[in-house]
Formats: sequence, C-alpha cells, structure tokens
Amino acid sequence: MTTPTTRAQTRVQRTGPAGAPHPAARGHDADPWLTDLTVDQSDPFFYDHPLDHVPGMLLVCAMADAVSDRVDVPAGSRVKWVVNFRVMPELSPGLVLYAAPPENGRHTLRVTQGPTVVSDSWFTLTAGPEDGRPGPEASPAAPAAEPARAFLVHRTRPENVMLGEPVCDDDVFTAPVLLPEAGHTLASRRPGRRSVKSVVEAGRQFATWLSHRAGGWPEEVQMLWLRLTADLPADLPATLPLALRWRRTRMSDDKARLTFELIAGDGPGTRIGSLVYVSKGLTPEAYRAFRAAAGAAA
Repeated sequence: MTTPTTRAQTRVQRTGPAGAPHPAARGHDADPWLTDLTVDQSDPFFYDHPLDHVPGMLLVCAMADAVSDRVDVPAGSRVKWVVNFRVMPELSPGLVLYAAPPENGRHTLRVTQGPTVVSDSWFTLTAGPEDGRPGPEASPAAPAAEPARAFLVHRTRPENVMLGEPVCDDDVFTAPVLLPEAGHTLASRRPGRRSVKSVVEAGRQFATWLSHRAGGWPEEVQMLWLRLTADLPADLPATLPLALRWRRTRMSDDKARLTFELIAGDGPGTRIGSLVYVSKGLTPEAYRAFRAAAGAAA
C-alpha cells in the first residue's frame, strides 16, 4: 500500500526581512501557511478506479493530514468541520492548500487551482465529549463486519470499503464503520487509534449506498459531492465498535442531503457524533455535459 501523497512540502508565508519564508514549529499556527498538494493517479485509494478529476476525498485527507502535521490536538478533543466543494478540481495544474490564522478558535482552509477556489473549509476544536457524556472507551476488538458490496459504494478494491453491510429496521438504517488496514491511506498515524478521515469516508460510502438503495438512483449515476459537515471525537480507539445510523427521510431523484448519527458500542450504542453529506447525482449523459462545460470554461 502506498503512503499518502497529499502531504507535500509546506511553504510558510510570514512577514519578515525581505519577505523570506521561515519554518514554523508544530502547534504554532498564528501565521498563514501554504501546502502544495501532489496528485498521484497510481494511488490505490484515491484512484481506486479511473477518474478524470481529483476526488473530493483527496482534498479531505489533504486537509486532515496537513492540520495534524501542524496543529496540536489535545486528547479528548472534538472537531467540528465543514467542507464546501465549489468546483471539481482537474488533474492539472497543481493544487495549493492555504490555511489562514485562526480567529476566535476557528481555523479556515482553502484549496485553490490557479486562481480558482475549488474547496473551502473551516474547523474548530473543542474540549470534552459531546453533550457532557462520558468519552468512549476502548473495548476488546469486535468481530469484523461483512463489508458492503463495493460497487454500491463506488469502490473496486475490497480494502477500500470502509462500510459494513447496512441493515434496515423500521425505516432506520444502520451500518458498521470498518477499520482500515495498517498502512492504508485512511489509517491513523497513531497505533491503536482510528482516524477521522476513515470515519468521513465510511459516511461518504453510506451516503452513496443509500442514494442507490433508498433513493433509487441508478448504479451508473455519478455522485457530485457538494458539502460535508462533521461533528466528531478527534481521537477514537481503534477497538471501539462504531456504526452509522440514518432515519429514512425523503430523497429527491438527483439530490441528497443525508444526516448520520455516529454510534459507539454494541447494540443500540451511544450517539457520539454526526455527519451530514450533500451531493448531486448526474446521469452519464449529464456528467459528460458537465465535464464538457467545465473544459470549455477553462
């Protein structure tokens, strides 16, 4: 498994003599900084199957990795994170991730391609578990759940399926969150922990599965990711069983807004977070027209 290629050299922009850049220490984020993002089309996760663009999860992972490289996240923190996908990024020219100095605890991120903002984001870190509930504790490793069928979550490699097979009970859909293999792009850098980005990908896959199974979208529909909203513990034990829960709501023929509860523990479990995904479905013909229009405007 190759290592992520979204973490390239960071260029820290500070005001100094002759405008020279200076290295910044981890945890000192009072200055803006830039990171060049490398797009490796041989990456087995981001390019699990052929794509004519840069996938949204590459942007999400680049943001998460860059922040974890530079910002100290205290134990027990929660992250509230919003990502807007403004423009589908092309394979070239290169992408740049910009981070502004935090204001009142809010960190702002922006990904640009040339003069175009393709994605903007903000996040906050807060102390303590949600609603004052006790934080989740590690438990013996749970038996591995049966993974969802790869084609329904738009994956081809089995190791890239992060969602267990969903079950439905009285219009409530529940799906286990799977743990990525060691060395996987989505694996935590800390032994024995689970990364936020793996939970985000499990939710993205659940949103895709539900769009097909609950929304009736044809299997050949292309998903255009518009927005992600997350409220999650920033540091979860790898052995803690996790699941995503969705209560059936009406879905349109071409747009989905799906809200998930993140559940910890066996059985009914305890709600410890939430994820919201907004996406648009395009038929193959509509997708070709969309891409042609993007090429004409470039």
